[in-house]
Amino acid sequence: MLTLAAESIICCESDSNYTMLFLKDKRKIIASRSLKEMEEILEDYPFIRVHHSHVVNINEVEKYIKGEGGYLIMSDGSSVNVSRSKKDLLLKKLSLR
Repeated sequence: MLTLAAESIICCESDSNYTMLFLKDKRKIIASRSLKEMEEILEDYPFIRVHHSHVVNINEVEKYIKGEGGYLIMSDGSSVNVSRSKKDLLLKKLSLR
């Protein structure tokens, strides 16, 4: 079993009953936990669910691009869609950091 520091995670992406973790060191790791479980594990850290398939580290968000829900540009250059229902909470959290 691998132990990771929460700060090393850029974002988490749902993959059925598994979760793909995207790390700052460019590694991708598959965790045998659902995204919901990962969200609960990371609740004490600066992570937020922005879409049914993504949880992101707020500190790794480089930019928010406006749109219906919009999307995020992360520190590794990847983009993550934001659902309309999560947009307002995301913008509030981004303004507080």
